[in-house]
Amino acid sequence: MRRLLVSSLAVAVTACSGGSSRTADQLAALQKKKEAEAKAKKEDKLEAIPTEVVKLDPPYDDSQAQVILPDGPCPEGFWALFQGDAPGADAAEKKANAARRKEVAEAARAKKYIVKLRAPAQVVLSPYDAPKGQFTIDVHGTIDCTDSIGRIAIAWSDVKAGDPGNSAAKDGAEVTQNVWVAQPIKFDMPIRSLTEAKEFNDKNRFGLSARIGFGLGRVEVDKKSKRVSKVATKAEGESLSFGGGVEDWGAGRLVHAEVLGIRVATDREKKQLFEKK
Repeated sequence: MRRLLVSSLAVAVTACSGGSSRTADQLAALQKKKEAEAKAKKEDKLEAIPTEVVKLDPPYDDSQAQVILPDGPCPEGFWALFQGDAPGADAAEKKANAARRKEVAEAARAKKYIVKLRAPAQVVLSPYDAPKGQFTIDVHGTIDCTDSIGRIAIAWSDVKAGDPGNSAAKDGAEVTQNVWVAQPIKFDMPIRSLTEAKEFNDKNRFGLSARIGFGLGRVEVDKKSKRVSKVATKAEGESLSFGGGVEDWGAGRLVHAEVLGIRVATDREKKQLFEKK
């Protein structure tokens, strides 16, 4: 009986020892799995970040030109390209800036500039034209920037000031604000196969980009004078008048770009599709 108890105890100890070993192995395996998953996630995140920066030659090289962002701030000194009031916090500062106008304008004209455009709003891939076997890519011909005085349009294609056409701003308005309207730069991409056309569309509709390298050309200002009648009203026995006089509804200031090159690309700018100089 005693021998049987000893044997049973030995079996129990062995079983517990084995169970403990298996638990330790399972915990170790689970820890290794977690470490592997964490490493994989980290590698995925690293791979998602572009590690290759596209190096382009002039006139598209960022390091040799100033980049202007659409609807961003104008480069320093653009105000000096135009006649009129100089910027400044007070009369003395405005007078000092006006005296430097020629110097500031020459410095701005001595630089080169780059505008970067992106699909789908600024670089537009049209629907595939099966009869012609091609896509048409439209690159916008103008952007706006803003300085302390207001907005300045920059155009690198045929441009004119005019009525914006049918728009919400026009509904019920006595007079509409002119805008600078530029023609898009068009590029035709021949693709004969419908299968290839679908692949190109799926890959590039949101992946196209364009760079415009340029210097500064002539400037112009569009004015649209409109005489506004006074509006009279009475409040608590007093007569009040609002408005009156002449208002300017023109498109405002424009800089014509002297184009050095237009580059259309895909695949994060690594694959050039077109270039126009």
